[in-house]
Amino acid sequence: MRILKKHSTKPERIVYEILKELRLPFKHRWLIRGKEVDFVLGKIVLEIDGHPQDETKNLQLIEMGYVPIHFSNQEIINNREIIKKELLKYVFTN
Repeated sequence: MRILKKHSTKPERIVYEILKELRLPFKHRWLIRGKEVDFVLGKIVLEIDGHPQDETKNLQLIEMGYVPIHFSNQEIINNREIIKKELLKYVFTN
């Protein structure tokens, strides 16, 4: 289920642009069993962390067969090319 929010953060917009540029199929701001996630790419859940990670949510995602990966706001803003490489690595190894 998609969550409608009018405003994305700068890191979310950057990741959205990267995913579009890489032509990777994804869902943005999605609900998985009542838990909101930033991006879903198949069984990969990409979370952009502007706050501490929710370990319970991570464990629930793993139990459902998802692979949660996290990038901080600063990593995304400061290292766009590294984020691209990391995303491609996760997508093609999972």
